[in-house]
Amino acid sequence: MADRKHMTEIALNFCSGGLLLLHPKDIKKFDSYSKEIIEIAELCHIYLVVDRPRISFVPGSIDVGKEKTSGKFCYVESGEKREVRFFLKGEANADSIEISDYPHTRLSLIRDNEKIFTAPAHLLSMICDYVDDPSIRDLEVLYVGKSYADGTRSAKDRLLRHSTLQQVLADLNNESPDMEALIIMVQYFPPQTLISFDPTDENLNVENDRDIVADLEKQQVMISEDLEISLIEAGLIKYFEPPYNEKYKKRFPHPNHKILKEVYEIDFSGLVVELNTEEINGRLYSKVRGPGYHHTGSIDLHDPTERRSFFNIMNLDEGSDAADFSGPVF
Repeated sequence: MADRKHMTEIALNFCSGGLLLLHPKDIKKFDSYSKEIIEIAELCHIYLVVDRPRISFVPGSIDVGKEKTSGKFCYVESGEKREVRFFLKGEANADSIEISDYPHTRLSLIRDNEKIFTAPAHLLSMICDYVDDPSIRDLEVLYVGKSYADGTRSAKDRLLRHSTLQQVLADLNNESPDMEALIIMVQYFPPQTLISFDPTDENLNVENDRDIVADLEKQQVMISEDLEISLIEAGLIKYFEPPYNEKYKKRFPHPNHKILKEVYEIDFSGLVVELNTEEINGRLYSKVRGPGYHHTGSIDLHDPTERRSFFNIMNLDEGSDAADFSGPVF
């Protein structure tokens, strides 16, 4: 039977903040974006390469009304062409709306013979007010990486030079021409410290408990931003098991991982990494995780067969472990 080591156990909890969704072809355009977007990009710590069906507009399907503008998206699934209706609420405030030439991936608002607004299909399909089949907004996680790197390179430079991203794009182009890759850049907040206290364990007592204040002070000194980002990356890889990530996928945590040295020294017993994508209106999924807007990956940092899981709230012999607290929340 696994025992609890301390009366007071602690775990790290990371929650996502700002997000950016972009197409790989737009990476080189970072410098032309607004100051707000550039700032968000530079603050993002993690990026995910995801894929979805390649979306285009159906020519001749756009209908401009006083209260809404409707049209149709087109995509191919398993070799079969499909169309889904969408609409945008409100008045278009344009003389006309045009769809670009083949492959019909851009929609433009025309006023006084000038294009006043242009939106790509991959973005409009995420932000439109209604779509017949919301599953076209579901995004499969293929790869998780660090956009922060060592803090000396920008997100743009990191992405442009990342060989795995180039390999994913090449494979999709060759093996899945009806799919397209997108990039989600994610900013994370500083970690919260979760504390679990169990006074009922007869094998433990307050006098011999850990010095929780000293350990929290160690956290401030020893858990650097670089380490935080590495833990987030490892936690997301462990949770989604993306096909292009091998490191950490099956064997995290492992005592030999360099990123766990400080974590073990402070004796954290659990790690929680959360990711919320409501902001981009897309649900994430993978081969091992169902689609959801909010995912929570919980990981025991010690072997639960030897040490009681941080997530076994009731301290039962057959109680819950990290796996019971992982998955899409909604």
